[in-house]
Parts: sequence; structure tokens; C-alpha cells
Amino acid sequence: MKITKIHKDLSINLHFSLPPSNALIKLTIHVKKDRLLLDAVRRFMNSNNIPCYLENSVLSVVETLIEESWRRDIEKASKIEDEMNAEKVREAIVTKYKKHTVQYNDAPAEDIFPKAYNTLVHSPVPSIFDTLLQLEQSYNNAVKNMVTSHKIEMGCMRERHQKELEHTGIGPSQNGFSYMSERQTEDIEYSQAALESGLDEIKKSQKQEYCEFVIKLYNAHQRWIIEHQSTMEMYRIDGKEIVSEVIADMKKHYKHLSNEILKLDQGSRPRSRHGSISSLTDVMLSPTLMTPTSPLFPTSSDDKKPAKEEDPSTIQMINDLTEMGFDDKQARIALDMTGGNKEHAAILLIEQLDKINAQIANGINGIPIIPRRPSTPSNSSSDHKEQSGSLSLRRPKNRRPLTILTKQEKRNTWSPISFFQQKNGNTPGTPTKRFSGWLGRKDDANGNVPMMHSDNSQLGESFTISLGNQVKSTHNLRLLVSDVDDLLKSSNDQLKEIAHRAQTAANLYSQDLAAIVLLLTPQDWPTYKFGKGANKAFFERCKESTEFHFDDVETQLEAIEKDFTNDRGVSSIKEGDFFITRHSNLPMFQVIFHLVIDFESMESTHLAQCTEAINGLRNILRTVERFDITNISLPFLLLPSNIDCFSDPLFDDKENDLCKRGELVLKCAKGFMMKNSRVPKHMTVKEQETKTVSFLLPKGASEQQFNSFRMLLTSIFRAN
Repeated sequence: MKITKIHKDLSINLHFSLPPSNALIKLTIHVKKDRLLLDAVRRFMNSNNIPCYLENSVLSVVETLIEESWRRDIEKASKIEDEMNAEKVREAIVTKYKKHTVQYNDAPAEDIFPKAYNTLVHSPVPSIFDTLLQLEQSYNNAVKNMVTSHKIEMGCMRERHQKELEHTGIGPSQNGFSYMSERQTEDIEYSQAALESGLDEIKKSQKQEYCEFVIKLYNAHQRWIIEHQSTMEMYRIDGKEIVSEVIADMKKHYKHLSNEILKLDQGSRPRSRHGSISSLTDVMLSPTLMTPTSPLFPTSSDDKKPAKEEDPSTIQMINDLTEMGFDDKQARIALDMTGGNKEHAAILLIEQLDKINAQIANGINGIPIIPRRPSTPSNSSSDHKEQSGSLSLRRPKNRRPLTILTKQEKRNTWSPISFFQQKNGNTPGTPTKRFSGWLGRKDDANGNVPMMHSDNSQLGESFTISLGNQVKSTHNLRLLVSDVDDLLKSSNDQLKEIAHRAQTAANLYSQDLAAIVLLLTPQDWPTYKFGKGANKAFFERCKESTEFHFDDVETQLEAIEKDFTNDRGVSSIKEGDFFITRHSNLPMFQVIFHLVIDFESMESTHLAQCTEAINGLRNILRTVERFDITNISLPFLLLPSNIDCFSDPLFDDKENDLCKRGELVLKCAKGFMMKNSRVPKHMTVKEQETKTVSFLLPKGASEQQFNSFRMLLTSIFRAN
């Protein structure tokens, strides 16, 4: 007799006719999985007094029923598997059909706006970049006009309410005064709500229209480029024709276009504005380099005319730049590029001297040399041998170029904050020139800083440090007297605004991002996203123009607020926490680090190496080092922007405490730089690029206080 093992739990009903009565009875046998069938049958027969001669019959019947049940289970499982496979096949066929059939394709379209924008910004086709800047500026003016009109309306409203009170003669203690005050408050709140609603609507409309325009312009631009494969033909493409074609197409598909878009196609314009970014790109990249026209210097047609006496202000600007250590031709071309703005020309000479020299070498400097008064240029500083951990003050040699004047670079990603994802190669940085003040100053022969007045010159100085023994890590340090609010506040200078937009456009999707650290306290957090706490200038600047590339600042902060809220709905933000917002409508900065510090007063607030605020600063520096941020500006003293430590008499006896705070910040920065330089790793060209750290002193700092903190910086970063 074979031994059979039971494969599943089963209950079997058996009908027996047993003697002596031979009556039909029903019995149930329960078999358990993994037990022997023979043992189960014998226990069943013994418990029910079934004669032993029926054992073979009972065993045969039970075994047959178990096998039949097992066979049915196998067939059922096979059928289910076949149905699942068939369902998968059906789903795969439907998916492929939808994917390759436009009518049924419901997949979300790829967001090509970042790629389109970056391509147009670096396009060699004239007028393309100009058009984007002009459109952005027009959008900005529309928002500003709405805000200005609201301010005028609010002023008239307050004046009207004041006249009503004076006319009725109601005093503060009379019954009607409270009613009129409440009505005034209601009117103001209603007007404010109407403004916010109007701003939200116009910004949403501008963003949608701008993105659509950029994508259509990109598609047309790529088609024109393909049709003009020859390099010589590419530079003959008129960008205005492409823009007109795109606007005509948009008129067909959209009933209403904004006045800002329509203005781009009104009237016939030259290929490009003099001194514009696209003009510079055309000059830099054209195979037949031509002398650029400029309002400062005569064109080739003017060479035949009698030379006119140059404007004394232009001569003075050229002399100021040459006194900073640059030669005459460099100064003239820099002024030509920046439209006669001395400050921008100085920055261009420092940041992009190699491009200016390239133009001179390629014969772009076909500008007649204008006689100027004799001047004896002096060295800006003496060179010092760089050592491990040393601080050096040197003139610029080969600065890496500004992105706004270079060809389109290859990117590995087009996500707006490739920010925190990419580290590809780029031109390596070089040491920075010592630049004592933004304009009009030079160092003496010994490299000392001459005396200057804070009312007409910004106090500032730059250094280059090299850290590490085997693997050198180079950083630029800048000490500036400048409030964070001044860097972010609005400006009515249209040319300056356009220059900032051009720089932001060039850097936004690059690996040359700039960041700044803003401070807030835990008490500021509940109303921070509304702009009613700290850093009001930052929020005002964000709200006065449309954010085309990221969510607006309120939306970003609302998402961050959820991360800092626990299960009970209570904010868990504390000192040392920091969060990041991204921006494309701020001057000079694309990344904002918001650091939380707990500050009440100098007496009650203690700052040490182990405090949470310093740990938060270390984490920020770690983030800067890890991702594509090459410039970081941070408050030297880690004091909130509303604290005027240099002008407030309460801080007269706190100079030592301020120095200690500054010393901790410097040591924190140096410690992280040293630690990072010791990490053995293979460094790419991009990782070798020099990073710049700017330490910002409050604007009220005097020259003596500036020199005191300058000495502190040089002592911390002294040679080993």
C-alpha cells in the first residue's frame, strides 16, 4: 500500500450503509495538510466504528476525492494567471496606442520652458535676448504702475478721511469718531484686498503668456537655425523677423494679447539696440568682427568727420578706471560695453578682463584713441607668495568670463535649480584683484588702503585665500559695508534693472549661482510669509515683479511651512533651522537661504561655536559647497537687519561683543573651508572654480570700524 501525503486541508462527506440495519448514514472526514492519508482514514474509521474490511474502499474514495480537488485548484489557478496575463497584454496595447496616437495621448507634455529660455538667452541671433529683456521689463513696469497707482489712491483716501474728520469737527472722544475710523479701516482693507487680487491676476496672466511666447519663439528659432545651417547665414538672421512671426501666430490662436507683447511688434526697429546684450553677443561671436557702435565713441562713419572734444565726464571715468590698474583701451571698451556706466564697467573689468583683452586682440578696438590728461597709473597692490592658508592681494590676470557674453554652454539638465544637481566643467577661476571700494580708489605703492569717506564711496575690500597643502582650495573673500536691504531694494534706474535682469538670465540655468543669507527669528515665522516680519525689503522686491521660472515666494514658503508643522499643527521651527527659496526676479541673487536665529538683545543672546545658529551657518556653507553656488553673501555679525548696531547708542559699549560675533562667523567659514580642502577627492574643472564669500557689515559702519573688522579678517586668515 502506497503512502499518500495530504496536500491541503479538506473536509469530505461520505455516505455509508452499515449492518445490521443497513441504514444510510452520513459521516464527515477531516483531513489535515502534510499528514498521511492512511493514518487519517484509520482514525476516522475507529472513531465511527466502521468495519475494518471497508478500509480499502474508504481509502480509495477519499484519495480520489483529494486528487480531484487538487486538480480543480490547479485549473482555477491557471485560469486566473491566464486572465491576468491577458489583462496585462490588453493594457500594454492600449498604452502604446495612446502613446503613438495624438488624439488619445493624455500624457503630460514635457516642460521645455527652461531649455527654451536658456537657448534663447545664449542665442547668437541678434535681438532675441533683447526681446526677452524688453518684454520682462515691460511686464515689470505694468506691475509697478499698478502698485504705484494703489499707493496714490491710498494717499488720497487717507487725505479724504482726514478732511472729513476736520470738516465734521468730530474729536477722538466723540461718538462719531470711532464710526469714521472703522469706515476708513474698512476702505483701506478693501483697497488692499483689491490690489492683491489684481496683482495675482496680472502676474498669472503674464506668466502664462510669457511662457507661451518663449516656447513658440524657441520653436521658431530652432527652425530658422536649421534652415540656415551655414555659420555665415546664421549671423544674417534678423531676430526681429522671428519675433514678428511668433507674435503673428499668437494673434491667430489667442483673442487677447497683452499690450506688452503687442509692443514688441509695433513699428520697424533696427536689428538691435546700441549697447544691448544681443549687440555684444553679435560682436563677440560673429565670424567677421565689426566695430560696435556706441554712444560714447564714434562709429566708422564718424572717423571721417573732424574729431570733437570728448566729454569731460567720459575722460574722468576713463581716468578713474585706469587709476585702478587697467589700461586706456580696456577702460574704453568696458565703458562702451556698459553704456557709459562706470560702476558696471569696473565690475566688467574685474570679472571679465579676458573677454575685453580678446576684443582688443581681435581688432575690435578700432576706436580712435582720445587724448586724455596725463596720469601715472600705480600698482593696486604688491603680489604676495601664496602659501597654505595664506591671504593674498593680487591684480586680476585671466578672469573667467561673464556668462552673458559667452556662447551657449552644454548642460546636463534643464531643471531650474539644476541648482542642486549638476557639477559640470567650466572655466576655472583665478585670484581676485584687491578692490578697495567699488569705484574711484586705488591702493598706494605699499598696498595700503587710503583714507576715504563713507558718504561718497562704498567701503569694501577683496582678498584671495589658498587653503590646503597637497590639493589647493582657492576662495575669494570680500568685506563690504552694505545692508542686505540695500542689495534687494527696488530701483528706479531702468538701465540698472535691465543689467540685473541680463545677469540673472545668463546665470539662472548655469553653474554660477549666487546666494545670500537672510536672518529671521522664531517670533517672525508666523507672519513671515506675508512679509510682515523680518526682511521686508526682500518681500517687497519679490512682489513688485512676476516670477516666471519658479513659484512665487508665498507659495514656496507655504510648502516650507508644512515641513515645519508637527502633527498637532504647531510650528516646530527653532534656532539653527534654515530653508531655501528660489528666485529669478531678484537682482544678483538666485538662491536665498533663510536662517533662523534666536536674538533678543546683546546681553541675553550668547553666540558660541556650539550654538545652533553657528551650526545652521555651517550647514548652509555645506550646501553651498555641495551644489552649484559660486557666490554667497552673509551678514558678518549674524544680527537681524532691523538691528543698527553701529548707529544705535545702546551698542556703544558692545564693540567687543560685536568683534566676538564676527570672529565666530569668520572661524566658522574658515573651519569649513579647511575641512573641505582636506577631503581627498578627484576634483573636476567646475569644482576647482573659485568660490566667493562676501561678509556684509551693516551700512552704519564707519571707516574706523570697517578697518577694525578688516584687521580681524586678515588675522583669522593669516599665513600658517
